[in-house]
Amino acid sequence: MAEEISVQEEELCGCRVLSVELRSTDAAEHLNRTVGTYITISPGTTLDGQAKIETAGECLAAVLDRVLRPYYGGKLCVCGLGNPNIPADSLGPEVTRNLPLMFFSGNQISGNFRDVCAFAPGTAGMNNMHTELVVSGVAKAAEADCVLLVDSIAAAEVSRLFQTIQISTAGGTTPYLTGRKPAWSIVGVPVISLGVPTTIPISALTANAALEGTTLTSTYVGDVIAAAGTIIIYAILRACWPSLSKSECFLLTKAHRDPLPYSPLLDGDETMTAGCS
Repeated sequence: MAEEISVQEEELCGCRVLSVELRSTDAAEHLNRTVGTYITISPGTTLDGQAKIETAGECLAAVLDRVLRPYYGGKLCVCGLGNPNIPADSLGPEVTRNLPLMFFSGNQISGNFRDVCAFAPGTAGMNNMHTELVVSGVAKAAEADCVLLVDSIAAAEVSRLFQTIQISTAGGTTPYLTGRKPAWSIVGVPVISLGVPTTIPISALTANAALEGTTLTSTYVGDVIAAAGTIIIYAILRACWPSLSKSECFLLTKAHRDPLPYSPLLDGDETMTAGCS
């Protein structure tokens, strides 16, 4: 079993990165997972208004470069899962709403992908359709070669709540409250998921059966969503358009927001590929 599971830990751009690769069906079933690679980025601080884009953003950009590289030259479809009307569940729509993709179409800036599109499919509670069906239809119509799902997820441990970014090459996320496991294989192309824990089940804190199915979050979760969304947008821009400088990517992450806060990234205009100096 040991040779079927690979575990690697490293420090990347000032963040701790833990990668677990499940190479066989037996190994995946043993851990109640799907075959693939599971990556956890720990910036060492809460993802809120004080989070530094140049730390978590650069690390995430480097990780995305690794997992998306096999699909470079094709078309990437970024899908923002979640309900924009529920703060703790709004990370996906926050990212797709503020991803400035039309800027690249208008300026014809070449990148690692032939094209990048983005959309928010809503939730089954909003449109009465299984989310993977909507994603599958859009991915096929857009002729996507890869789908990147961005979603708010539930933390299994308190130490991960608001403090980690989780990436998986094993397909999409599973909604905690419904308990239904989506059939992401119907999408027809590789599905990579990217999530930030914004809620935690009460069952992780207490054994009270009367509270089963209930989750907790913070009254400041809006700050977490805004900060995490900015980091993710920045990382997507860095990974997809490596010719852009760090400061250019930062400015573009804020293109749809006002006011534009100060950042140390604006002090310089260093052009680099996705990764760390």
